[in-house]
Amino acid sequence: MMPSNPPKTGPSGRTVRLYYTDATLREFRATVRDMRALSGEDGAEHPAVCLDRTAFYPTSGGQPYDTGTLEGIPVVEVLEDTTGEVWHLLETPGLAVGQTVCGLIDWQRRFDHMQQHTGQHLLSAAFEDAYAAHTIGFHLGVAASTIDLDIGGVGSPELSWDMAFAVEAAVNALVWQNRPINVMAVDEEEVSAIPLRKPPAVEGEVRVIWVEGYDASACGGTHVGATGEVGLIKITSLERYKGGTRVGFVCGGRALRHYQTSLHTLQSASLALSVGPDDLVPAITRLEDEAKALRRDVRRLRETALDDEAEKLWNSALAVDGVRTIVAHWVDRDFAEVRALAGRLRDRSGALLLFAVTEAGAGRLLVARSDDLGKFHAGAILRSALDELGGRGGGSATLAQGGTSSHSPDTLRAALQRAAQV
Repeated sequence: MMPSNPPKTGPSGRTVRLYYTDATLREFRATVRDMRALSGEDGAEHPAVCLDRTAFYPTSGGQPYDTGTLEGIPVVEVLEDTTGEVWHLLETPGLAVGQTVCGLIDWQRRFDHMQQHTGQHLLSAAFEDAYAAHTIGFHLGVAASTIDLDIGGVGSPELSWDMAFAVEAAVNALVWQNRPINVMAVDEEEVSAIPLRKPPAVEGEVRVIWVEGYDASACGGTHVGATGEVGLIKITSLERYKGGTRVGFVCGGRALRHYQTSLHTLQSASLALSVGPDDLVPAITRLEDEAKALRRDVRRLRETALDDEAEKLWNSALAVDGVRTIVAHWVDRDFAEVRALAGRLRDRSGALLLFAVTEAGAGRLLVARSDDLGKFHAGAILRSALDELGGRGGGSATLAQGGTSSHSPDTLRAALQRAAQV
């Protein structure tokens, strides 16, 4: 049997944490004990108050803080300092030391955190029962939460989706049994008699979350009163992480929204492809095969078009002393295509190429030559053009390229022509 004594309050002189005894408390009255300015997670400095008692949960143990109001002033963050005091960061000043205030908890946020945190306890216990996979980390996020398991690393089996689905089915069956969840505080002597899932990380009095007949864990967070309040637990992702596996999951209201979003996506995809949801995978596979075939056709046609263009440029240039000087300029053309075109031409004998592309007002230049034209140096020719245009670039004796700032197409062509003449 588990001990049944209720949890005690915090150390004398510190804020009494009301959520320890009643996680469903939404409204309370307290007295302002201290005030100071503190920096929040937003990087800004906020007026902050310490109360004699509070129902606001501070960020701790992977669970985010509560929000709400104190005397109508929004509480934007709640944190615990190194001494164990709880500080409430306010949106605006307006409270005074000694003042009695009314606190209101944002219940929607609180209950969401309770569902996710209890769901994490159940999932962690289920993974440990099924695969001896221990939870080594937990994070409760805004949209989804994660637990990190020591399974899937070197020397341990990989956590597959079939394994995860088996755990998911088992843990949801437990949720629907609506088992009571008890919260208790035990001292160091009593804790040794409790079958905790893992040793407590604190000394002295330990707060235990006990899912009747299933799991006992030391935890300072807020939890629902029975497993049925979690509603539904859905695993959403599996990924390798730091030698183990990170499991993404959602519970309760988040699980409902996840299902609604997924269904909407499925329906939209089905409508776009004019098939039923069950036929989506074959339809997508067919589209992938068609896309691959089209990409092959496009590549083949592009290669053929470049071959034809290279032939036309070659035939349009006159050979002078065994050298065909080809000067060309394009607007808004893919520079990779220009390089491919130059490659086809410089493989021939006696080719000297001076190419330029104007894109968004800037110019890109390329100079290349055939291997048999050793008397020409592509880098030197490029530099002569760039010196005139005020650009930068470089390269080898056979291939060089560079860029320049805004110039008109006519200016670029004229600079290439002069470089060719030199």
